[in-house]
Amino acid sequence: MMTFSSVMKAVAPWRDLLQLSRLPRLLLAAWMGFGLLPRGLGADWPQYRGSNHDGISTDRIKSDWTGAITNPVWRLPVPNCLGSFAVSGGRALTQTRRANSGGSQEYCVALNAADGTELWAAPVDLASYPEGGVGFDDGPRTTPAIDGGSAYVLTSYLKLYRLNVTNGTVFWRKDLLMSYGGSVIGWENAASPVIEDGLIFVNANCGTNTLMALRTSDGSPAWRSQNEAMTHSTPVLATIHGVRQVIFATQSGLVSLVPSSGELLWKFSYPFVYGTCIGASPVIYQDMVFVAAAQVYDMGSAVARIDHTETGWVTTQLWANISFTSTLSSHWMTPVCLNGFLYGQFGSQQFDSVNAQLKCVEMQTGVQRWSVDGFGRSSPVLVDGRIVSLTERGQLVQVVANPDVYTELARFTAIPNWDGNSNKCWNVPAVADGRFYVRSTSYAACFDLGIPPLKMDPPQNTGPGQFRLTVRAADGSALASERVAGLEVRASTDLSQDLADWMKLPNLLELSDGVVRVDLDPVDSPQRYFIVREPK
Repeated sequence: MMTFSSVMKAVAPWRDLLQLSRLPRLLLAAWMGFGLLPRGLGADWPQYRGSNHDGISTDRIKSDWTGAITNPVWRLPVPNCLGSFAVSGGRALTQTRRANSGGSQEYCVALNAADGTELWAAPVDLASYPEGGVGFDDGPRTTPAIDGGSAYVLTSYLKLYRLNVTNGTVFWRKDLLMSYGGSVIGWENAASPVIEDGLIFVNANCGTNTLMALRTSDGSPAWRSQNEAMTHSTPVLATIHGVRQVIFATQSGLVSLVPSSGELLWKFSYPFVYGTCIGASPVIYQDMVFVAAAQVYDMGSAVARIDHTETGWVTTQLWANISFTSTLSSHWMTPVCLNGFLYGQFGSQQFDSVNAQLKCVEMQTGVQRWSVDGFGRSSPVLVDGRIVSLTERGQLVQVVANPDVYTELARFTAIPNWDGNSNKCWNVPAVADGRFYVRSTSYAACFDLGIPPLKMDPPQNTGPGQFRLTVRAADGSALASERVAGLEVRASTDLSQDLADWMKLPNLLELSDGVVRVDLDPVDSPQRYFIVREPK
């Protein structure tokens, strides 16, 4: 039999193995070792609408939101911001407007993701919003991005910062207006920095070659392309017909570029005339791109199909919903897409309001499948195959992503004391490791709605050559029978073997007193390593 020391050396690589596989729930054990799945394996949310720019999280969450789960991990005042959170490395970053000796300024603020403690706050720009119309809680509209050990901030007046994510000190600062000319549009910049492969993608609204990629290393331009006026929309990165591309919603249409070079791939002109604001980001599913704009500005929504032929790229309008009575318009609320269906909040009358509706829309046809009033002007996320929306009034709502019927699973008040002038939720939630980071224009809060990770006890010798594995929830809660039904035991003699190739064992999983026991017979099965796996 292996010695204790040799077994522990063999087990040592298990944490790296888990991180590479990114499986949602996985435990590894040797005969005399044990493993615990750390919380840090949950996916980060490092920039606006997540790492894939689509509002979709790979985390798992509970469907039952009752009792203590609705208590905030933390909730505190973080006023005057219309942006959201970026969460990575145990830090949650957002922006705010604060008064200081030089007047009112925009700040990037870093909170300890575990308890909400403020770690640092860095002033980044003048806080001035002369157009009004928002409320007393007006403030920066953008969300920071986290990449490696740095935080990137694009301010209301197009100042771009790279900050040390640990303490907020400035690595570099670029004033895009001063460097490239141009101006901000009414209601200032609301586009967040988008990062991929060492490049930051922005529209600098600088007259010529307005779309650009700046290097994260020093802020220098990697390329500039096209003459397209800016909107309030954050660009997205997506893959269409196997080609990676960055897509901007400009004032004249959707513009797609090669991320590495800025080369134009295709352009889709809007079936409406731009007016004042496009705040929602494009949504991509397969070869379709959805764009939406505000009804109050006599715009609406449309879907373009993108084809790639031997002669180049071709765009075709599949449908459009345009007019002052459009039911599929959106001021800044970006929907999510699952299996070709859009789920999002849309304005239902001339002026969007707290009564804006959560709708399901077939992306290919524009057909509305269902609609529910009272969600207001915020954006949902897709988590564990379910729609989660923070309503404008501060309720967190969980809905089954089913195009045939609206089924609400749960809701509770995450941000209390709604006020249309000083405390409203126009923000998209951030999701990291099963925790939801939500905010209004007055408060920020964190809720742990994730399914707790599993813990494996050291294997026990139950007889000659026989062993028992015991699996329990890491937080001490009882495992439910529905969850246990999804577990499987696998074995291998080689830790480097692909997990999908590990042998699935027929052992019965016995649930007793909220823990699972698995009896193994290594004499008949000489494998040295066992995993209890919970496939998603």
